[in-house]
Amino acid sequence: MEGLEARPSKEKPSNPANKGKGGGPVTMDHVLLALGETKDQRELRIVSLFNLFDTANAGYLDYARIEAGLGALHIPSEYKFAKDLLDVCDANRDGRVDYQDFKRYMDDKELELYAIFQAIDVKHNGCILPEQLWEALVRAGIEIDDEELARFVERVDKDNNGLITFEEWRDFLLLYPQEATIENIYHYLERVCLVDIGEQTVTPQVISKHVHASRYLIAGAVAGATSRTATAPLDRLKVVLQVQTQRARIMPAVRDIWRQGGFMGFYRGNGLNVFKVAPESAIRFYTYEMLKSFILHSNGEEDKAKIGTTTRLVSGGLAGAVAQAAIYPMDLVKTRIQTFAGEGGRNPSLGTLAREIWVQEGPRAFYRGLVPSLLGIVPYAGIDLAAYDTLKDMSKKYILHDSEPGPLVQLGCGTVSGALGASCVYPLQVVRTRMQAQRFNKDAAYEGMADVFRRTLQHEGFRGLYKGILPNLFKVVPSASITYIVYESMKKSLDLG
Repeated sequence: MEGLEARPSKEKPSNPANKGKGGGPVTMDHVLLALGETKDQRELRIVSLFNLFDTANAGYLDYARIEAGLGALHIPSEYKFAKDLLDVCDANRDGRVDYQDFKRYMDDKELELYAIFQAIDVKHNGCILPEQLWEALVRAGIEIDDEELARFVERVDKDNNGLITFEEWRDFLLLYPQEATIENIYHYLERVCLVDIGEQTVTPQVISKHVHASRYLIAGAVAGATSRTATAPLDRLKVVLQVQTQRARIMPAVRDIWRQGGFMGFYRGNGLNVFKVAPESAIRFYTYEMLKSFILHSNGEEDKAKIGTTTRLVSGGLAGAVAQAAIYPMDLVKTRIQTFAGEGGRNPSLGTLAREIWVQEGPRAFYRGLVPSLLGIVPYAGIDLAAYDTLKDMSKKYILHDSEPGPLVQLGCGTVSGALGASCVYPLQVVRTRMQAQRFNKDAAYEGMADVFRRTLQHEGFRGLYKGILPNLFKVVPSASITYIVYESMKKSLDLG
């Protein structure tokens, strides 16, 4: 997780915690009182800081001067927020920051920092106690142990008395251009501990250990459930076409589905599908994020911008395999429900069907087709996730010029990545679906994955391995796009950057 990935704050915070000790709104008088400064003393301090950046007395700051000034303040370039600081201060977007722009940023930032300081200092005694900081982190969904808390306090507490005054809090965060939320401050501390501990450089174990695990799971689950429900009719049509050993045609299949169940026939198995895809997407996205971080740290890197295509392919493939194996029995039962040829649209209940499989075919039947499924999901998930991340980064670099991709760009990236991944592994999907749908006690039962391939090629030709690919692409393209758009939106809503 990168604390600098959050969008910089360009306005005064509207947080309800933005109150003074008396319960009213925070004013500069509160800040001056907390710092023990007069207005003139504060003005002189800000002028001195501006001059430290403006060494050439040009009367303005640009990117190069801000980066040099941060270096002079021993803030390593690895933090990579010189551009963010320029963007926040540069009101007219001309690439230059004059003193009034700089002063406006200082006013807003100190008010913002005082507001969150007061929200943490619940007893309003003018300092933050370690236990108060721990409680604020817990409220934000961040769990750290005593050693990690001590490292946090030690890094901010200049006089080493175990307390954090507002002056120490301000000095630590004044030039950090992101919005001063407890999550962003915590991520900033991670950067400090990773880059700027001098001779005692360490990599804290806290990174990704407790933070946001449940939030990644929630984001992935909501994204998967939303996209699957939106494309359920196409998924049903695809499965029906995949199991047909005769010539498969779309319109006759659509008429059959309608005749058997009407409009709701197209949603047969969707309840189980959502029940299946929510944990599957949650596990896949969470595992993907964690594997990327693990591989990155194993290679001695900390900047997520340096994640390569190979790392994304490996992380995406393994994440897909873990998620698929975890929910595979539900996938098999879903396929059986969707291909059940009942009279009058009557569907078997989930419990009845699961019991029949267990009794008549044994527990191993729930994993029939797992091998081709994993062989397919590893390259599919790898290609899909890697292509999406790569396309998003390319659009950000070459088209948007470092701006964050919006929904339309995410839609385009998701469309291309989903279609590419699905097309590459589609024959394995056909094999898996046929193995899942067959009843083991039937005379013509397949003997295994190789037998499915052999008989399909023998009786239906190479085209048989691509039956249903058209509705599948019609399904995969919007499904992947919806999934990524919802996932990115949920990440932002849950403060995941």
